Amino acid sequence: MSDDSFADFRQADGRFATGNPDDPGQPRARDQMAALEQRVAEASDESIEAALTAAKAGNVKAIEMLLNRIWPARAAGRSRSRRPKIRGTSDLVPATAAIINAVLNGDVTPREGAEAARMIQAHGSVIDLVDHEQGMLEFEEEGARQRAERR
Repeated sequence: MSDDSFADFRQADGRFATGNPDDPGQPRARDQMAALEQRVAEASDESIEAALTAAKAGNVKAIEMLLNRIWPARAAGRSRSRRPKIRGTSDLVPATAAIINAVLNGDVTPREGAEAARMIQAHGSVIDLVDHEQGMLEFEEEGARQRAERR
């Protein structure tokens, strides 16, 4: 590219000049998106009809696509299921059972249940760590007490 052609398309600092047809900036992208949206709007009736025909013929992807548009997956929200308190390791089993029951009853989605189960597992790891530390402190205190009694 020669210096003259560079001057035609770029400013002195190297940025694209305003109005340059090769400018990758947002106005061009917006124009392209608007044109694409217009084409989709014009073809929407035929596209929906084609998807319905494919779905009726048993095309699982077409069925999935239509259901996702008509009945989208719910966003994660507050579950109305019972939430047992977790105070120690003995509370982890009932909490996990509550999650499983909520998923099986359809109160929460499997994804929400899996996320809750991961939180319970992480909390269980923290409880184990705290219990282990407490046990170590008690062990060290007992050892110090026994050493003091021997003297």
